[in-house]
Amino acid sequence: MFWSLAALCFAMAIGFAWSGYWLILPFAGFEIGLLAWAFRALRSREGDFESLVIEGDMVVLEWHCGNQGGRRELNRQWARVVCNCRTPGRNCRLSLCSHGHATEVGQYLNDEARLQLAATLRSRLQE
Repeated sequence: MFWSLAALCFAMAIGFAWSGYWLILPFAGFEIGLLAWAFRALRSREGDFESLVIEGDMVVLEWHCGNQGGRRELNRQWARVVCNCRTPGRNCRLSLCSHGHATEVGQYLNDEARLQLAATLRSRLQE
């Protein structure tokens, strides 16, 4: 996909340069470089995920973000949900805490979805 977009950009730049607008060539080179950087940044994060499973008395969290990843198992009876918002309903951070350790969850969600996840987790952990 990158190469097709880069070729299209380069072909358009050559067309304009051929028409006498040669000053477009440096900007086209900059645009292709910026496009390459964006695709590389996206590709480096393609394997990122978060997984939260509640089975019986265990809550299992797994995550992978960039070069870091991990797994944490919590006892369902001791786990508690902490949702801190800087302003009501905005800039929320959602964590699962147990035995003095907090693990942030829902990093890839927006604030509304995080608040909904917090409510769902609270109800599921109390069952």
